[in-house]
Parts: sequence; C-alpha cells; structure tokens
Amino acid sequence: MIRVWEGILALPIIGTLDSARTQVVMENLLEKIVETGSRIAILDISGVPAVDSLVAQHLIKTVSATRLMGAECIISGIRAEIAQTIVHLGIDLSNIHTKASLASALKLAYSMLNIEVRRGEKKFQG
Repeated sequence: MIRVWEGILALPIIGTLDSARTQVVMENLLEKIVETGSRIAILDISGVPAVDSLVAQHLIKTVSATRLMGAECIISGIRAEIAQTIVHLGIDLSNIHTKASLASALKLAYSMLNIEVRRGEKKFQG
C-alpha cells in the first residue's frame, strides 16, 4: 500500500488473485483508508496475469467495500486482454472508474480531489 498523495492510496497487486488473497487485500485496504482518511484508492492490476469472473467479482466487492468506507476506487492497469476477457464474461464495470495505466489513474484521482499538478521551472542542477 502506497500513500501517493494526501487522500490518495495506491495498491499495486501482483500475481494471481484468489478468494483468500482478495480478502486480505480488501481488509488491508479498508484499514489503511480508515487510518489515513484517504478519499481515493487506486487498485493497480498491471501485475495480475489474468482476470476471470471470480477475480472480477472480487474486485467489484472491494470497490463496493471501499465506497462503504466513504472512499472512491479506481482500477488501473486494464490491459487489452483483460478488457476483452471482462467484456466476454459479461461483467459490467460501467459504474467503476477504470484506467489503462497508473499514471492516468493518478491524473483522474488528482482531478477528483481538485488537485492541480503542473510542471514548474527546473531548479535542480546536477
């Protein structure tokens, strides 16, 4: 779990997700939301090799639990093959924020919190 900004948590998930692991992920995420008072959680699934219907349902439950805690959830790392699998399985993620990359999820998170990030003058001289 990474606190990337005040109010924003990122959770990179690497490897296969099963029921037990997803439960641990959800519990840790919810605890960290309470502990930090974060309003946005980004679940980055770039490191998840495959998504089946069970994994997708676990992700949806995690998003629902996050919302019950008063935070919004963004799922990032949606690769083309994962998008195709989700569509073929008939899983509806239309009410969940999804992004292809962590960078685009962060951009959305900043926007949701009205945080403006812009380039300044280069001050570092190396």
